[in-house]
Amino acid sequence: MGRLIEIIHVSAGGRIDPVDWAVPYLDDEHAAYASAQLFAADALLLGRRTYEGLSAAYPAMHPSPFVDRMNAIPKYVASRTLALAAWNATVIRGDVARFVAELKGRSDRNLVKYGNGSLDVALMEHGLVDEIHMLLTPVAVGKGRGMFEAMEGAVQLRLAEVRPFRSGVVLLVYTPPPGRI
Repeated sequence: MGRLIEIIHVSAGGRIDPVDWAVPYLDDEHAAYASAQLFAADALLLGRRTYEGLSAAYPAMHPSPFVDRMNAIPKYVASRTLALAAWNATVIRGDVARFVAELKGRSDRNLVKYGNGSLDVALMEHGLVDEIHMLLTPVAVGKGRGMFEAMEGAVQLRLAEVRPFRSGVVLLVYTPPPGRI
């Protein structure tokens, strides 16, 4: 069975949006990490906002192994408002949790999810998130969206890995409890 890995940049203030503050930290070490995650995945899972941002940027980027893979990999977009998707993407219709569970069951590779929002709450509630990769960025940001804002209550996470990058970014890998929350 495949694993669902969520990857999110987080400021020192706990903010995730907008992420322009993370750009100066996207160095070679980050590129190696991001490439390893992308090339270990069969597909991407995206919310509408993340899909719209990435799909506007990547097709226009200069070709590279990472950009080529990002453009070619199948993408699944969870959205209540998006009717059609391009960029090798499929809009998920109906029960997103069931769709993601079936998608994970069809593969032994990873399903990578970028971004954080209401989709993550549903995925966490159904026990579908296997790892949360927080790239804690050494930038103090006071405004913007916070992680899991739509979640009610608390979910205890287990720290599985800590990896500091030379840039000052710290990769924190957490695992949520197994099963439904």
